[in-house]
Amino acid sequence: MTCNHPFVGSVRCQGDHMGNQQSPINLRDAVVVPRLADELDVRWRADQFSAHDEGNGWRFRPRGEHVVCLGGADYRLDNLHFHRPSEHWVRGRSRGAEMHAVHLRADDVLRACVVAVFVDLGEPGPSEAKPPSGIDLPALFPGGGFHRYEGSLTTGDFDEIVSWVVMNDPVQVEDPALRAFVRTHADHPRPVQPVNRRFVLATG
Repeated sequence: MTCNHPFVGSVRCQGDHMGNQQSPINLRDAVVVPRLADELDVRWRADQFSAHDEGNGWRFRPRGEHVVCLGGADYRLDNLHFHRPSEHWVRGRSRGAEMHAVHLRADDVLRACVVAVFVDLGEPGPSEAKPPSGIDLPALFPGGGFHRYEGSLTTGDFDEIVSWVVMNDPVQVEDPALRAFVRTHADHPRPVQPVNRRFVLATG
């Protein structure tokens, strides 16, 4: 299967979008792995972003390079986008909103690492919903514990190419422009999918 992606061009995609490793999921009954936190290294910084409605939702694309290292493999940030309410559930409950930071790597096969962060939008802000050009990425990363599992994209063809990192703690969006934009332009969530026989891991 070949994917044409604006970040990496035409590459071979791995996985069946109608398979048994679909996302999002309800996070529960995870296996605690004591040193799991050591596998994640997030290297984000404040940056300028271009925002466009790409047909499947609004995407913020960075001008600079941002890297996540997961299990010794580097993934480069392709886009940020938001879902409201959250796509992932925690013990049967959704959250107010969820940010997806989609990172890609393409050797022979396209793979993705998506860092998902639950977002607290706080009180309603200004009604204007113009996308901000500058985003303080480190302020949107809570640090701390997370869940980890193998799954799929939640839009498009739902290809099963994603290593998911779902942070436990939410962040408060302080930027009123971003907060207003997420309230009015966030993507709708995809329904939760069966976990099937997958292992869901959690930091200790």
